[in-house]
Amino acid sequence: MITIKAVAAVFLLLLMAAPPATPGDYAADFLRIGVGARPMAMGGAYVALANDASATYWNPAGWAGVSRIAVQLEHVPLFSGLAQYNSMSAHLAFDYSTSISLNWIRLGVDDIPRYGALEGSRYDRLILGQHRSSGEALGYFSDKEDAILLSFRRSIILDLEMAGGFSDVYLPTEISVGFTGKYIHQKLDQYAGSGQGIDAGVLVRVMPNWEDEPDPRTWFGAGAVIRDLSRTQLSWNTDSRHKDEIERGLVTGVAASHLLAFWRTRITIAYDRAFWNTEGNFAGAELDFFNAISLRGGYHQDHMTAGAGLRFLGFAVDYAFVADKLDNSHRISGSFAF
Repeated sequence: MITIKAVAAVFLLLLMAAPPATPGDYAADFLRIGVGARPMAMGGAYVALANDASATYWNPAGWAGVSRIAVQLEHVPLFSGLAQYNSMSAHLAFDYSTSISLNWIRLGVDDIPRYGALEGSRYDRLILGQHRSSGEALGYFSDKEDAILLSFRRSIILDLEMAGGFSDVYLPTEISVGFTGKYIHQKLDQYAGSGQGIDAGVLVRVMPNWEDEPDPRTWFGAGAVIRDLSRTQLSWNTDSRHKDEIERGLVTGVAASHLLAFWRTRITIAYDRAFWNTEGNFAGAELDFFNAISLRGGYHQDHMTAGAGLRFLGFAVDYAFVADKLDNSHRISGSFAF
């Protein structure tokens, strides 16, 4: 029998493994952009939810709902098309308790102009007009950043024992753990850097009305993820053999979902707290009507998010608007599951 103390011990181990984040380099920062229009429409609060094909990115302990196979594709133009962000996610469940997932993420920037060194002094260029730059590029180069994530998840469903007044109360509880191995590669002009890392996650869902149903009517969840548990480093092929270390980060989250059977409407809310180079708050909500139409909204740090989704016969199209101080983005992802 699993008790609340046992569940608390799992979270404590994760918390102890991740010390408070300290300022550092922003190596492989493209891995913080987020995957999937649905999670981003909900403000990126997805650690305790993580129930579609994008779960590999958000929490390796997550799953793809009742689906045995789920695939998701996403394309996001950033900064008015100057950068292209793409992702592909695939999830395979061997049974309800065991699954593997694969995720590929790419950020690409093409046609970056290259300029030569300025000649002469600042006086020559400003006053005499000599050695001024013509503004024409000597050539162009690109930046390609890729990550491949492979996750393994295992879960068990047990009765959580809680002491009651006259008798003990047992709550069906799903406890999931997952690990992600990832390979990161970046190519900037003629130089390249690569490295490997490990993420670890845990997800606990309490299901008061669970009766051997894969998708319970009501559930409450809590999750935690340690990113780059292994102190991931990117090693470059420069003369100095420079290494960029990716800061270890901790993200915790809570979520709750309830199905209004009469209206056939599911209400889901979620909140995440990130402890990284900079701390962050993420919150989101979703209204799902007839398991076909969804409306979403959220708060992504200091900016709002919103979106919607359509599902039919296992196929889904999701849209998200994500506001940002640098540039707003529009996301579209398509998926199918069966």
